[in-house]
Amino acid sequence: MSLTASGAQKLIEARSIIEAAGKLTSRDGENGVLTGHIVVSAPSRLGEKLVAPVVVQFLKKHPDASVDLHFTDSIQNLEQDKVDISVRVGTEPPDHHYIRRIVTNKRILVASQTYLASRAPIKSVTDLDEHDGLLLGRTSIWSLIHQDGQTHVAFPKQRLRAITGDVLLSMCKANLGIALKSIWDVRRDLENGKVIQVLPGWFQAHSSDIMLVTPSKKFVSPTAFAFNHMLTDYLKSALRHDNQ
Repeated sequence: MSLTASGAQKLIEARSIIEAAGKLTSRDGENGVLTGHIVVSAPSRLGEKLVAPVVVQFLKKHPDASVDLHFTDSIQNLEQDKVDISVRVGTEPPDHHYIRRIVTNKRILVASQTYLASRAPIKSVTDLDEHDGLLLGRTSIWSLIHQDGQTHVAFPKQRLRAITGDVLLSMCKANLGIALKSIWDVRRDLENGKVIQVLPGWFQAHSSDIMLVTPSKKFVSPTAFAFNHMLTDYLKSALRHDNQ
């Protein structure tokens, strides 16, 4: 006797159910110990600054759990790469994933004090066209919106293009021009005076959401579930000032 093709497929599915059940019971009901391994991905800069601290906290709290971190600016296939939780910045995530929107990723214009002192004063958004722009990717304009609803499209001089936000921020602090950066990414530099906000009250017009994404077809283990909630709480707390 041998299994038919349909029977073989059902056997695979049954084994996955049994495996899921085993993961579900892997939590010790008496002492709440979490075990197991999870894979977490995030954009490089955001991952280093906002996800890594949560991983440290999580692993200290749950010594029997383990985590793989994938910090990359490329969009990963969660199911193919076996990613349990992905932090993404965007507006149109795949329909076949579960999405939890955390906060809006507001971006502001920043420059060094030295750069601003060496150039003509910026009194309105129309002055931006006469200034050096540090631009990300293929961007050539800045679509901006004021907190009162006004909109404007600026055409800065294209002094530098880069494919990573890290490079833009470094060049900005090296006095080479103005950059459009996420508030969470420059908050410390704003506090210590390494950069200054240009035209307070103006933001990128089409800011993206920071989201947590999980595969819809994958069983969520207690460990992944707990990390998801810890990361959600941390991000909401860390980024709450950015949306005020």
